[in-house]
Amino acid sequence: MRRFIFGLILLVPILMSCAEDEEKVIQTDLATEASQLFSISKDWNESLYFALISWEEYQLVDSLNLPSCPAILLNQEAKEVTLHFMASTTCIQSGEYGRSGKLTINFENSSSSLLNRWTLTYDEYYFGTKKIEGTRSFSSDRFNQIKEEFTDLIETTDTKLSTEFSGKFTHTKTYIKDTLASISSIGSIKGTNPVGREFEIAINSPTNRFVTCLQENEILPAAGVEDWFVSRGGNSEVSYLTTYELMDSCKVAANTKLPDGRKLLLNPK
Repeated sequence: MRRFIFGLILLVPILMSCAEDEEKVIQTDLATEASQLFSISKDWNESLYFALISWEEYQLVDSLNLPSCPAILLNQEAKEVTLHFMASTTCIQSGEYGRSGKLTINFENSSSSLLNRWTLTYDEYYFGTKKIEGTRSFSSDRFNQIKEEFTDLIETTDTKLSTEFSGKFTHTKTYIKDTLASISSIGSIKGTNPVGREFEIAINSPTNRFVTCLQENEILPAAGVEDWFVSRGGNSEVSYLTTYELMDSCKVAANTKLPDGRKLLLNPK
């Protein structure tokens, strides 16, 4: 009898530990996790158009044709573009995304290299209420194909939750009669979410954006699929399948399939 009781005493902590682990899994809010991943995807998307406008195109671009209508400062000697987003700016666009702070785009000033290089840096920059920090690097040896790579971009929410992520992409620009018409992208983002879980956003088939929509501050891809993966510890992970579908004009529905099979509209407004 004493041996039986002693065995129970040893078993109780193990059972409690298992119950705690199970509770942690059950308490994972899949909809909240999906919203966090969608936020990171938007953070990467929203400033991409600014980075893919060439130095030559910036000589002619009108502020009213850029999302949020920033003030444009061109430093001809340094070959640098500064976009200053101010709350006082009157900007009538269909997209309702807000920005503040500055984006600085530095184009490498070298005529000897066959490879064009430039960077986009966030300077006290906010997309909505989220602060974004870091630098994205771009290069191109062809007129319409661009490589992008960045490490340790940081998104910080208004509740001080931080996500750090890195990425590699290939972008293709399509022109119609010398006018930029669309941008397609493939690649991936990898990072760590606010609770310490590793995640990946994979774009294995091109997502497509129309420039006329980007100019109206409509930042979501008009078409495409993203696979989202989140670690659960060890070799375990869960996956989300997110699709973008053009509904009306430049309005896009972003739907994701949660790991438990439910479907969620990520942008109901």
